[in-house]
Amino acid sequence: MSNIMFFILHEVGSINASLQLANDLKTRGHQVTYVGLADSEELIKANGFDFVTLFESHFPKQSVQTLTGQGTLRRGLSYLRWLPRKYFIFRRFVDYLIAGGDEEFFAVTDKLRPDLILFSGGPYVEWPALMSFSRGIKCVYLCSTLSLRRGTGLPPVSSAMIPRYENSLWQSARVWLAWKKFNFENMLHFFGHRKCTRQLAAKYGIDKFTHDTVYSKDASVTLSEIIPFHPDFDFLSRPLPGQYFIGASICLERREEEFPWHQLDTGKPLAYCALGTYLWYGKKKYVRFFRAVLDAALAMPEWQWVLATGGSLHWDEIGTVPKNVLVVKNAPQIGLLKRASVMITHGGANTVKECILLGVPMVIFPLGGDHPGIAARAIYHGLAMRGEFTKIDGAKLRSLIRAATTNPYIRIQLRLMQTRFIDVEAAKLGVKLIESLLASGRCGDAEVGLQRG
Repeated sequence: MSNIMFFILHEVGSINASLQLANDLKTRGHQVTYVGLADSEELIKANGFDFVTLFESHFPKQSVQTLTGQGTLRRGLSYLRWLPRKYFIFRRFVDYLIAGGDEEFFAVTDKLRPDLILFSGGPYVEWPALMSFSRGIKCVYLCSTLSLRRGTGLPPVSSAMIPRYENSLWQSARVWLAWKKFNFENMLHFFGHRKCTRQLAAKYGIDKFTHDTVYSKDASVTLSEIIPFHPDFDFLSRPLPGQYFIGASICLERREEEFPWHQLDTGKPLAYCALGTYLWYGKKKYVRFFRAVLDAALAMPEWQWVLATGGSLHWDEIGTVPKNVLVVKNAPQIGLLKRASVMITHGGANTVKECILLGVPMVIFPLGGDHPGIAARAIYHGLAMRGEFTKIDGAKLRSLIRAATTNPYIRIQLRLMQTRFIDVEAAKLGVKLIESLLASGRCGDAEVGLQRG
């Protein structure tokens, strides 16, 4: 059996997307160890895995939330002031690595002797990927969402566009503009990243850590990509080199929050509402949205409701709560989805996959990031209804819920996609892919995995 190492920047979505694959590898007898920043330790250990903390002097606990914007809203001048502060923090970190701080990483790899490292959590994992590459360690990316590339004719996953599959000049222009917008936002958000990457690569004498193809990628460091999605969820497209789909890879047994289950009325259908861990709007807009949810709940007393406010606001800031609504900060999502008749969601990749796997229709309110593209695919396949976060009211939400729960087309399409998800989950393609990568001469020679289209 082999030693497998997961290096994941602290994003709850990225960690959750890795847990089922890690569990399957562990069950097969492989040694699995997570390595990362201090913020990840509690969640990883709670799910039964060994964890090694790295670079704590630069990234102590609670630092990742500040650097990535999790739980903090930054817009306009606040965002522009934050960007250079973030850059100089990472600039100092890369200088530390170049000056010899990379030995902290190498000491861990020398001890663990990994046969393969899976990296996840955004562009910054390219730096430890370069370190691993310099020592000849096999490594791949584990994506937490769909990984789109330019040159496929599809818009980026940040776009709400649904392709019409016709060679029209107008659609080509829209796709081109969507990628230009995406590239500009990425360049701004990750200002200075490519320069830091080139300088670190130069330390190891690596000048060919990236290559250009007709399907150009966002990552500077080119590695094969493992996509924990069923390719049938994506829009139709040609297979992409170096991408391997392994199915939804949802960990249904992951550790979740404590919850007052006894307060639920099990005789009523359950509507569950949660909007993820990131803040995309100001408090007033969240209050307005949650008031719309409560208004809908008040008008639908025959339903039981659970509302998870996350980090957006405290429960007592949304006003009077109807008797059929239970408001919590965080909720055990898998446990609730097993009982839910509908979910009101932001359209995060993991949440949408979990709803499909458990057969729960959705009303999606995309907030940012990959939400518009994930929502667009859910709408395209007839799995959900979509609303506008800033324009919703109780009456509109009731109408969307009725459509999501009573439309026979949504019910049939959801059942078909759920069956595809379940079949692939049972096949354990992720484990087969990893073992194929381990047996191959290099990462990129595997013969396992689902294809697009």
